[in-house]
Amino acid sequence: MVVGVVWAAVMQVRLFLGGHVGLAGFGENLPCRLGLANFRDPARAGWEHVQPIWTAHAWTGENCPPEFSTALFAQAAGKWLTPLLGFPGALDLRALGVLFGLLVGVVCGLLVAVTPGRPLVRVGFASAVGLVYADAGFAGYLVSPYAEPTALVAAGFLVVALLLLWERPTVPRALATAVPALLVVGARPEYVTFVPVLAFALLWMRGRRVVALMVATWIAGLGVFHAVTEAKFDDHQAVFQTILYDDPTAAADLASLGLDPELAPAAGLSRDDPSWVTFADRYHRTAHPSPLRIAGFYATHPWHAVRTVGWGFQGVAGLRPHYLGSYPEGAGKPEGEREYRVAVYSAIWEVFRRGPLLVLVLWAATAGAGWLVVRRRSLTPSEKTLGRLAVFLPLAALAQFAVVVLVHGRVETVRHLAMTNWLTAMCVPVMAAAVALVLTRLRPVPRWQHRDQSCASIHSQMREIKR
Repeated sequence: MVVGVVWAAVMQVRLFLGGHVGLAGFGENLPCRLGLANFRDPARAGWEHVQPIWTAHAWTGENCPPEFSTALFAQAAGKWLTPLLGFPGALDLRALGVLFGLLVGVVCGLLVAVTPGRPLVRVGFASAVGLVYADAGFAGYLVSPYAEPTALVAAGFLVVALLLLWERPTVPRALATAVPALLVVGARPEYVTFVPVLAFALLWMRGRRVVALMVATWIAGLGVFHAVTEAKFDDHQAVFQTILYDDPTAAADLASLGLDPELAPAAGLSRDDPSWVTFADRYHRTAHPSPLRIAGFYATHPWHAVRTVGWGFQGVAGLRPHYLGSYPEGAGKPEGEREYRVAVYSAIWEVFRRGPLLVLVLWAATAGAGWLVVRRRSLTPSEKTLGRLAVFLPLAALAQFAVVVLVHGRVETVRHLAMTNWLTAMCVPVMAAAVALVLTRLRPVPRWQHRDQSCASIHSQMREIKR
């Protein structure tokens, strides 16, 4: 409770002391579903300053895309909290910052309760996770209209639930795990990659009935999500702004994708580019490639795959969007200025900015340390949960990375990779804990402790048989 209260307070101070910070940008697709609009200065592009105040507005026609996201639940709660906290407008994003900051404190407090080890070790681990949320690379999302903050905070609760479930699988713990899992999967279409990774995590433990229940729950939740959402694959971004970007063989590549080679002069153009108007009709008359077709193209054109993956790793190394400001208007900061109130992980990321492929090294090292923890017989089942987590995080990060690179290519890569970056940042404290567990068990153990450990192992096995 003490750690949770402290980190909840730290997050409030970090977000609001000296004036609030957040993440600029339009992000109207979700608030408009709640009848909200942000009437910013039309002379501005929307990236310079955070615009926290949203007012009631009746949207008509196609101006409000029919999108569904579990982030709508959080924004509805923020809409309810706004007048209670004395903020102006129908929704003030600062109310979301207060809510998410409190939830981060709950995550940190629960981590102290479920993480194995001595109290100081557990507090240190939970605080390292709290620093992830407080870092400049992620804190801005908590005061923004995007779906990412809901997914990032729900992912923290998912980590807590998995540690509990791996330690002792029961039906109540399985149901408790399903809640944050569905919140994460339903936040954005790209997060569907959590489903197979979670299924793998569940199959890697005892209690088959619990596994069957969990897998059935996630599959059902996934089916409901895809039934109610109208997530659209933007093949224009994947083809013209990624594959054809600076592409000397654009005409041949268009033919390979089943598109008109005459569209080659449009390579690299966005839909907002005035020059795109001359190609729009010809483009709409052709059959648009599906994500499967794009994946097949990368499989047969490895050089394009290498280029796109390279842009993806540059996105992970970027950690936070460089074009979105952090301060509101009137804060006395230049347009587009970014804040660095807490920058622990941002400083670590300087290594990845110099060598983006080192992200792969971190993933591999974390998974390797976790595998050693799981395979070491001298560790308790509770300690092995950290090993499973160390394997789970890189797999989830890699799956997220792959789908973002496939769907979005090089367009707004850093923001779309927010979940991948969070999972990667989580690898740092989890790998440290896993390495510490392995090194601790490498010390020579006196004979009398061997006898005590054998007795403890026998008692643990008897308890498992009784259950």
